Amino acid sequence: MWHFSSFNHDAGTKGATMTNVTVPSSPLPSNGVAPALLFHAVSSGELALDQGEGGGNPFASALIETLARPQARLGELPDALRTLTEVKSAGYMTADVPAAVTPVDWPLVSRGAENRKALVLVISDYEKAGLTSLAGAAHDAGRIATALTEAGFATKTVLDLDQAGIEDELIAFGAESRSADAAVIYTTGHGVEVDGRVYLLPADYPAQQGNAALATCAMPLREIAASIQARAVNLVFYGGCREDSSAAACP
Repeated sequence: MWHFSSFNHDAGTKGATMTNVTVPSSPLPSNGVAPALLFHAVSSGELALDQGEGGGNPFASALIETLARPQARLGELPDALRTLTEVKSAGYMTADVPAAVTPVDWPLVSRGAENRKALVLVISDYEKAGLTSLAGAAHDAGRIATALTEAGFATKTVLDLDQAGIEDELIAFGAESRSADAAVIYTTGHGVEVDGRVYLLPADYPAQQGNAALATCAMPLREIAASIQARAVNLVFYGGCREDSSAAACP
């Protein structure tokens, strides 16, 4: 079953996890596109909380709080998200963040004429799929969009898209982000991880087929990350679950 957890779980403290990611240093790759840095709300096999502190996902709350720090820089982001997510989830969630990021001195909040673009892509209404809808995710869409806008990003928010709609938005944002110095995608919804691959479930996912439809009807997180094309900084934040649901019955 794909679902976010509510905040009434018995939240035991977990050890922090950092993904061992090799991040190229300058100069940029020959295609002029910075590597995408991927931040997960939880570690592999874990569930995310849909409604915690602030009425939404603790990972979203952690990102919002970090973006509210005027002097914060990219090099501080992994530790800040990992620590704040754990605190705001009472130890239930262990954010999975890059082990290294670059450029470390890049300001999270714009200080000049830098061209910044952001896409907030949230799936919260799963009535068509027959899955539980996510009130916290819907709440987070507005909160995250506001935080990114205040940090200097021209931000677009899209909600509750089917698979075709998600693909169209990613193509459009990818093209738009090519002219940007920095770009961000924040995405969340029901999610699942199978064999090391994380998938976001669209609003029309055929839940009755379980994992059998992932390859054709879900959005691989790696493909979402690959769509972002800014020159200097590309950040992808995923707030969803990473459990392997193959043994669970769909609702």
